[in-house]
Amino acid sequence: MAAVRPVPPAVRVRVAGHRPADARHAGAADGAADRDDGVSVPVEEARRTGDSGAAHAPELSRPRAGGRAVRLHTAALGLWTVFLVAFLVLTGEHWWWRPVELLPPLVFLVVPLILLALAPLARTARIRLAAAALCCLVLGLPLAGLNVHALPGVGGAAAAPPGALRVFSWNTEYWDDSDDPDEFYAYLKAQRADVYLLQEHVSWDLDGHRPIRADHVAELRDRFPGFHVVAVGEMLTASRYPIEKWNALDSWPYLSDSRTGMPPDGEFPDYYRYKVLRTDLRVEGRVMTFYNMHVPVQLDVSMDPTSAGFTSFMRAQEVRRQAHYRALERDLAENRLPVVLAGDLNGTSAMGEVRRLGDRLRDALPASDQLHPGSWPASGPALWRLDWAFTSEPIEVHDYRTVDSRGMSDHRAQALTLSVPGD
Repeated sequence: MAAVRPVPPAVRVRVAGHRPADARHAGAADGAADRDDGVSVPVEEARRTGDSGAAHAPELSRPRAGGRAVRLHTAALGLWTVFLVAFLVLTGEHWWWRPVELLPPLVFLVVPLILLALAPLARTARIRLAAAALCCLVLGLPLAGLNVHALPGVGGAAAAPPGALRVFSWNTEYWDDSDDPDEFYAYLKAQRADVYLLQEHVSWDLDGHRPIRADHVAELRDRFPGFHVVAVGEMLTASRYPIEKWNALDSWPYLSDSRTGMPPDGEFPDYYRYKVLRTDLRVEGRVMTFYNMHVPVQLDVSMDPTSAGFTSFMRAQEVRRQAHYRALERDLAENRLPVVLAGDLNGTSAMGEVRRLGDRLRDALPASDQLHPGSWPASGPALWRLDWAFTSEPIEVHDYRTVDSRGMSDHRAQALTLSVPGD
């Protein structure tokens, strides 16, 4: 039998966590305690620190609960607050801000509600963030254009008395250019209005992208016997009541830059010059003023937004828009008669010039049972209320609603019933 060859000391392997019995006893005798990782810890240190010799897994630092949600929510809330403040400061004043103003006004309601709903996810700061979102909601709610009077229990308008005045306002979208004339006039007759305030009594050259003068006054008188009709530019007013006097408000004296605001081709200047038609009507022995208004659009969506023509058009339209509002404000300041104003203002509840007009006159909206009476586009969800109706004291509005245009216009029409209480 062969003799067993001893293993050299240099190749002896020590297994972690295992020592020969004599070595363990020797280590204990030497005042050291073993750990599973093969490192000896003195007995006194082990007793002091509680290290029994077993290996410990390293502790991982955990992110603070909700920290990421807090940062994201705070950033979103901060961005929305900055945008909201900028909107309130810049609206109605600058041509380059107009594309932003075209956002659906309901955005000012929906975004704060989303931020408010997400606030509980930021657990460590949910109260603070919810309070901030609520403040944004309070600031944005007047811009959203909701009719709180349509809510149950809030209240509404008084019932119309016998003989109340019916007013119908409508942007016809280039009269009956693409419609059957008989159907067009039948639609107007079906409204049974006493006063019609109609915009875009004009034809349109699609290829030349320019307005063409139209004249349907005689035809309208034939189809509406007994009505009095006046028209200028694209504005037309028809009334069952006698017209005491009428005039179109000239915007050109109020142009901040006459070179920018003048007609681009010099043709059909009245189309650009007159966008407010005033008629003073004698209604049951009392004279009232009716303003028929159509404010120019801010921009042309058919144009290339990167072209120089796009920005120059926006500049010119802003000059024209402001001039028409100045002409109206001047006339209103001198008018002591009861006032009804209606038309396509191409402005929303969030835009500064519309809200300023609402400070001077009373919006007819409280007399509506529609929570959000949008008027554009007529063919789909009407997210924008571009068409408005206002009155002054002592006129009382009993009913206000938007009316389906039956595919004949991209705008829904407005119908309101009103009366003037006796002195």
